[in-house]
Amino acid sequence: MVFTKPQLFFTTPPAPCPYKEGEEERKLVTEFSNHEAIQQYDLLIKSGFRRSHNYLYRPLYNNPDYCLSVRVRVDDFTMKKSQRRVWNKNQKLQAKAYKAVATEEQFDLFRSYVQRRHGDGDMSDMSWDDYKDMVDTSPIDTEIIEFRTADNSLVSACLVDWVNDGVSAVYSFFDIRQSDKGLGSYMILWLLDEARRRKLHYLYLGYWIKESQKMAYKSKFTPLEAFRAGAWTELSFSSDFGTTSE
Repeated sequence: MVFTKPQLFFTTPPAPCPYKEGEEERKLVTEFSNHEAIQQYDLLIKSGFRRSHNYLYRPLYNNPDYCLSVRVRVDDFTMKKSQRRVWNKNQKLQAKAYKAVATEEQFDLFRSYVQRRHGDGDMSDMSWDDYKDMVDTSPIDTEIIEFRTADNSLVSACLVDWVNDGVSAVYSFFDIRQSDKGLGSYMILWLLDEARRRKLHYLYLGYWIKESQKMAYKSKFTPLEAFRAGAWTELSFSSDFGTTSE
């Protein structure tokens, strides 16, 4: 693929890693072009980049294996017993995809989720304008998928980007009062099912840090591939996770 304009990248100054004290993070960042955004994203997501607003970025650490971009191979994914229970438990939820436009109802759920689950994180003080900017600002095919109960109560939502070979889960949140229903896992299972229905090959789950407990849930969705040393390779439970599969 050849772009009509040079792709410019820049590196951010070092900043404290949000997942490990004493670790420093930089980011490799580039901006979407006005005319080639879809082509840019299709190319760079395959090279471990993620989207935020009108930018694409990839974390940089001294240890290149510390933070890895990961994706699930949709065609080879099979639910484990615990995932099948989560799937069955949430079958009465109604899922509907909308063009990515923020609503106050979503924001209320988002705020509650972030404050209770990630109160020490960068998103804990996000305002309505911040949330609206996160959802609404996208130069590519972005949707927000809402999950509602029979009485039309919004219980979870997921912001996603659709690319030519898969779907990228940008951010998801849910009603933590219903944590026993496994809503976070259910949204991933739903995306895997939808990707398979659309004949897409990958679900991009963002970045994975082995030492981060907050990211441990990603290791439950296999086969999971990581982008490292310039290629996508399957992670193994014994060497990469240090756990055994169910």
